Amino acid sequence: MEIQILDVDYVQVDEKPIVRIFGKTEKGEVVCGFYEGYMPYFYVEKTDAVKELLSKEPQVIKIETVKRTPVGGYQKPKEFLKVTITNPSKTPEIREKLKGAGVKVYEADILFKYRFMSDFGLSGMQWIKLEHNGVQTHTVRADKCVQIKKIKPGDNSGNAPLRLLALDIECVSVQKGAVPDAKRDPIILISLVFSERYEGRGSLVLSTRPDGDVLSFASEKEMLEEFARIIEKYDPDIITGYNINNFDFPYILERMRQNKIKPLLGRCKQKSVMARKVMARYKISITGRVVVDSFEIIKKDFSLTRYGLDFVAEALLGEKKVDVKHSEIEKFWKGTNKDFKKLVEYSRIDSVLAMNLLVKLHLIDKYIALSRISGTLLQDTLDSGETTRIENFTLREFNKKGFIVPCKPDAKEVAEREKARKKHLKGGFVLEPEKGLHSNVIVLDFLSMYPSIIRTFNICPTTLVRNQRPEKVIKTPLGTEFASKEIAEGIIPKILEKLMKNRGKIKKKLKTTEDPEKKRLLNAEQWALKIMANAFYGHMGYPRAKIYDLDIANTVTYCGRYFIHETKKIIEEEIGYKVVYGDTDSVFVETGEDDLEKLREIGEQISKTVSDRLPGIMTLEFEKIFKRFLPLTKKRYMAWSFSSGMNGWEENIEMKGIETVRRDWCELVSDTTKKIIEIVLKENNVKDAVDYFRGVVKSLVKSEVPVKKLVITKNMTKQPKSYAGIQPHIELVKKMQTRNPAEAPGIGDRVSYVIIKGTGLLSKRAEDPVYVMEKGLEIDSNYYIENQILPPLERIFNALGISKSELLGNGKQTLLSDIINNNNNHKETKEIPITDLKGFICKNCQKTYSHVPLTGFCECGGEIVFSSSKGMAASVVCK
Repeated sequence: MEIQILDVDYVQVDEKPIVRIFGKTEKGEVVCGFYEGYMPYFYVEKTDAVKELLSKEPQVIKIETVKRTPVGGYQKPKEFLKVTITNPSKTPEIREKLKGAGVKVYEADILFKYRFMSDFGLSGMQWIKLEHNGVQTHTVRADKCVQIKKIKPGDNSGNAPLRLLALDIECVSVQKGAVPDAKRDPIILISLVFSERYEGRGSLVLSTRPDGDVLSFASEKEMLEEFARIIEKYDPDIITGYNINNFDFPYILERMRQNKIKPLLGRCKQKSVMARKVMARYKISITGRVVVDSFEIIKKDFSLTRYGLDFVAEALLGEKKVDVKHSEIEKFWKGTNKDFKKLVEYSRIDSVLAMNLLVKLHLIDKYIALSRISGTLLQDTLDSGETTRIENFTLREFNKKGFIVPCKPDAKEVAEREKARKKHLKGGFVLEPEKGLHSNVIVLDFLSMYPSIIRTFNICPTTLVRNQRPEKVIKTPLGTEFASKEIAEGIIPKILEKLMKNRGKIKKKLKTTEDPEKKRLLNAEQWALKIMANAFYGHMGYPRAKIYDLDIANTVTYCGRYFIHETKKIIEEEIGYKVVYGDTDSVFVETGEDDLEKLREIGEQISKTVSDRLPGIMTLEFEKIFKRFLPLTKKRYMAWSFSSGMNGWEENIEMKGIETVRRDWCELVSDTTKKIIEIVLKENNVKDAVDYFRGVVKSLVKSEVPVKKLVITKNMTKQPKSYAGIQPHIELVKKMQTRNPAEAPGIGDRVSYVIIKGTGLLSKRAEDPVYVMEKGLEIDSNYYIENQILPPLERIFNALGISKSELLGNGKQTLLSDIINNNNNHKETKEIPITDLKGFICKNCQKTYSHVPLTGFCECGGEIVFSSSKGMAASVVCK
């Protein structure tokens, strides 16, 4: 029998652990395989005192003397004690006793499921073949239960047919206007959407109100019991939802507790659903199933201005939610039958959208690939960071070669590491950019720089020369020494070699594969291989890592800086081109050539010349061409990029560290920023960019910009009175509650506002855009120029050598003289002595100013000139 692994856990029976593997066959059958006879173990230093300590532990069933090599500097194997116990849950207790007695302990903090998976070479979502006997059990829900005799790698490479369930809940507070509290407030609706039809239906809504197209119940308890029955009967492999980890599931579990229902929603009839809060996030664990929160994935994988379901669904799918505000849910719940039907549809569509995000965007493809490569179960791949993946992956690789891994550092050791790291670790090198707008820049990248450095110099915690010196060593540019490959090939360099070679093979396959499904899965696999390879350097410099080594982290970054410097020297002194910027693993070269094909030839010539001079496998590759390149500061630039693709040159506006869209910007800012970037990069016309900016400023001053372009939107997450500070959107809500409580936004709603002209605090001048248009209120143009338009664009124009005063046209006398209106009725002079200067005056309405407004214009739109006792003047002279 061949199955794809979904989950692995264990149960303790008769004081012995039994490992359970949950999986699915190619035909979609659910299988649970039981493996008996595998016991937990760890390693300790071999001393008589340790043996005596262990002899007093009733859980210890075997102590063996074995030869192993601890990870931590080049050294020869030595004798350790391998300690086997009966119960995995007792390992932490025994470990802490030993550590308290000053004993060095190894591999005593590995989860039992991963100890088993490592020893058997198993990974999440991997296909395995089982030699088995039949077994009878009533403890799990599965189509087949078997007793495993032997495990072999499977032949399949695709995915089993996975059954998906999307859910969404709605609830209302018993306290008017309050945020629903799971300990107090009931769930009113549970909407479910099925990837395979359930009892002939694609979706189902459960409710405690009988109207509408719902499955209705007399009480919340009955509804929750039916919800559990549906999950048992439908038996999904994956349960998804939008923000399901931090809202829906914790809420459901608390309501089950309140209703005295045991949350047995998994494939084990004895294990409840677990919800663990780690930092500010929940991790949901359901035996035999995988919980996929599309909200969490989209936040990691997509760069969007907002992450509400309405915005995400429209941006990524072109699909919309039903228009119901959070504050309106109670009204629709208690309203007419028509109102209730709208609420039911609102909840149902939320589940549909959650399902569509997962399926149509193939959100878990990359995580399935990452799970297979790293050896981590899919649920842990989704919920945990790179430390879990790297440590699971390296454990099996170190163990294969007879190495043992230390336990995680305690809080004291972490603090010491962080202090040393802060003091001594230097990061990647970034060359200071040459100021100004550059044309025809060739970009060259070091191919997998840090992994290549690690492989070239055999850098590994197992090869670092410290107390024991091998016969032959490799010396790095920093001076650190590592055992040569002939003496001891590093485990991490070997891992990286395998990952990088596999990625190269897959990238070749991608070029010849035409089948969209295969192409998608191959792309997911090459992404996962890249993520894993690039994670090793950072992990060795992470203070909480088991294989942390500051000397190694410093060696890798120093080598990176060294080879960037050497590359710059070769390009400038030997080839004769100018390096205008360098960023950790890349160099930007200005040539003076204009033709794209000739630029490519120059790039490939530089690549060959430099690569031939680099050691080991280090390679500098021609990457792309920037027809225009504008650096703002280190690690922040914008460029008009050309890359060689399947159909010739592919162009793109590329930005690093520069935002064109932000949640707290109005639409006008994004539109203006994008347009000015395009003018600068594509048209190479700075003057037109300045003119365009000034045109936008004038339009604002003259109230010619549509109000909808000036709207700012923010979430209200709690009652207005609960906010400590004064915030514009909250002050607006208070006004709206006074004017028309029924129309005011509620908790969970997004509040849209504009800033209007006035004398009060800015927060008090936030106003409803609809109200502004109805009443004809005037927008505060100065606010939008000073706080919205100017900040992002000033940085771009500064990089072009244009100051704020030049940009606004009010910083030089020549510009002021340009705006003198000779037809003005007020007396004007050509120039006045500085001693007669009184300030500034509007030529249109004669309003006086002590300093020129930031816009360069009066509130009426009039132009500003100098003012004195002799009238208006174009300039000031010193006498």
